[in-house]
Amino acid sequence: MLFAVCAPGLPPVTAEEVRALGLQGRALPGGVEVQGDLPEAMRLNLWLRTATRVLLRLGEPFRATAFPELVRKASALPWERFVRKGTRVAFRVTCRKSRLYHSGAVAERLHAALEARIGFPIPLAKAEGDEAPEDAQLFLARFEHDVCTVSADTSGVLLHQRGWRGPQAKAPLRETLAAALLLAAGHAGSEPFCDPLCGSGTVAIEAGLIAMRRAPGAGRQFAFQKWPEFSARQWEHLISDARKQERPLAVRIEASDQDAGAVAAARENAARARVPIEVVQRRLADLPSDPGSGLLACNPPYGVRIEADVKRVLRELGDAAKGRPRWRLAVVAAEAAATGARELGLAPVLRTQNGGIPVEVLVSPRAEPALKL
Repeated sequence: MLFAVCAPGLPPVTAEEVRALGLQGRALPGGVEVQGDLPEAMRLNLWLRTATRVLLRLGEPFRATAFPELVRKASALPWERFVRKGTRVAFRVTCRKSRLYHSGAVAERLHAALEARIGFPIPLAKAEGDEAPEDAQLFLARFEHDVCTVSADTSGVLLHQRGWRGPQAKAPLRETLAAALLLAAGHAGSEPFCDPLCGSGTVAIEAGLIAMRRAPGAGRQFAFQKWPEFSARQWEHLISDARKQERPLAVRIEASDQDAGAVAAARENAARARVPIEVVQRRLADLPSDPGSGLLACNPPYGVRIEADVKRVLRELGDAAKGRPRWRLAVVAAEAAATGARELGLAPVLRTQNGGIPVEVLVSPRAEPALKL
């Protein structure tokens, strides 16, 4: 069993991505449960645009109310599938409403169970934040009401890190949230796109990747590639199939910003991502009119790190959009500024967080999700 972890509020979007891959998925709090094993995990890591990481459950959840019982039952798990000699491991443990409530002590017992199972010492590394050191296999354990579930992280570096990020403007948007914005707005890559507040270019680059049908994970490494049962030939076959699905960018993908530093960062990031978007420096008020149709999508400034009059920016965005009456509009807005976005005729479709700030994704009411990979 697999679990595609995603940001709060995004499971419905991630579930649609899973179904678009032909896999069975069920949206749950925190992510999407998916039927499958390593072959399916490889596909999810390669193609999912909105997931944070993909976990593979080691076995069935088990009940444990004492440490000897925990070690005995955890020793039956197939740890040998995920580690080789010389590999370090790290544990992230959460305990809720359980008799075994000390996460550090639980991690120590799981480490002991792992070594007992595989029969040789495995160095222990420390997980910092959401990730483990690059040379360590991360395991996540959840104790809830005395029931323990242990999973192996198949992804390694979090999935929003596509491998192209270079310079950053202020308050960069995570690639996963940018993709959620685009998919919720119905972006399928068949019509022109413009981000008039592009910052470091994340939304426009994601729009280009979708339009080119490029797998977001094709240019990076994953934790599962170090597992004993990993098949390099199978992975190369998946990558080859993904490359055959790519197509040249056939529509105009444009990004603009009034800040010269942001424009330079967007250009460099687009070059790193090999996405031929057009990046120009201009004020939002100077957005040219366009009688055709397309999608305007952006992440207006918000939060304590950004000194901007958010209401003014939204008003300017609305005025600029009037010159493109047939274009759809989609924004990520802090909840405190969402009223201003609604005044533009936008409807909230997702609620999540960005940098710890509650935000809403708001789109034109006529937008339809487009989850084509």
